[in-house]
Amino acid sequence: MIRDIQKGFTLLVKGPSRINILEGKVEVFGKIFNSEVKEENNSLIIPSAHNYPLYALENSKVEVITADKENITIIEENTISDEWVKIKDMLINQIQKNEEGAPLKIMVLGISSGKTTLIKYLANKFFSEGLKGGYLDSDLGQQIIYLPTTINIGEIKDFIISSADIEKEDTVFIGSTFPKSNYKFIIADASKKLIERYFKTHSDSKFVLIDTDGWIKTEAGVIYKNFFIDMVDPDVLIIFHDDEIEELKLIQKVASKVKHRKIILIKEKNKYFYDKDKDERRFLRQSQFAKVLEDFRKISIPLNNIKFIKTDYDKENKKIIEQEVNIKDLVNLPYHYVIISLLTEDSEMINLGLLFVINVEKNYILLFSNLGFKEQKKIKKILLGSLRLSTKGNHQGYLYL
Repeated sequence: MIRDIQKGFTLLVKGPSRINILEGKVEVFGKIFNSEVKEENNSLIIPSAHNYPLYALENSKVEVITADKENITIIEENTISDEWVKIKDMLINQIQKNEEGAPLKIMVLGISSGKTTLIKYLANKFFSEGLKGGYLDSDLGQQIIYLPTTINIGEIKDFIISSADIEKEDTVFIGSTFPKSNYKFIIADASKKLIERYFKTHSDSKFVLIDTDGWIKTEAGVIYKNFFIDMVDPDVLIIFHDDEIEELKLIQKVASKVKHRKIILIKEKNKYFYDKDKDERRFLRQSQFAKVLEDFRKISIPLNNIKFIKTDYDKENKKIIEQEVNIKDLVNLPYHYVIISLLTEDSEMINLGLLFVINVEKNYILLFSNLGFKEQKKIKKILLGSLRLSTKGNHQGYLYL
């Protein structure tokens, strides 16, 4: 169907849908689509469980291909608030003034409030200004850069609308979709190291945007976020504020004790924010797993001296540690189909996989991965996660070590 969008209005489209920009100029998450620039790709694919806002910068016409007319809503204003625009302008000004200083670490915090949408908007506006930077995604359950159960960092090389627009450059395997137990400390430590390595290899980078999960509303959530902020040490902390959430106030109070840190509170609730329900979040996770696992195959490798390990955290010395898992204990647990990270002797990640069978008597392991022969020979350690999946990405249970 063809829809006209009046200048200053927003067409909100829910996926699965396809949009073709026929006339005019629209903005989506800070990226401008201009129908007059023919060499540009003026089409958009909106995946299931996503909402994309098309804000008309001038009177525009679009073609919407969707199965349900209810997926389309017209809004008589911009869904990107004036508050977001002011934050964007302030940050661009700060980054430009900080030309010779250390790159700016910008962290976004909140409970299902549009954190990733704000990250995309800032990333796109920074990119359009010619500012080079990175994106750290520390949300285990709703990754945009790569796969759930991992945290990732990548350079912003183009405008970001969907996960297809940014690639991982460095990955840390956690093995869970939730920062339970000591994972919350491991995530913070690993995020710090990912940022440090990124800045070392990207000397021209001016910033990194840090996306976080929404786990806040418990005592453990407060401990987790306080530790994360202390470890990563963001220069700018943007908080989606809510007076009814005491935990947010506690986190803000602790974070504000660092003098150099700028804290920005977003007090205006985004009435157009699309909050995915549990089923949609589960569907997105399964889809991400399925996309990666479709290229995997069954591989048998010799057991030899390969160690099975799990990670833990040494709170006293603030460092991630490896603990060897006794293979005799492991084979008595429901380990089948558990997600794993395949490591070298130096604990460098080779690839991910699923663990099918450990046959001690015949001295082999059956895996599900896409390793080449040379990569198989490099495997010296297998880091065990806790999530068990089918080869189609469906949740099968947990491995409790």
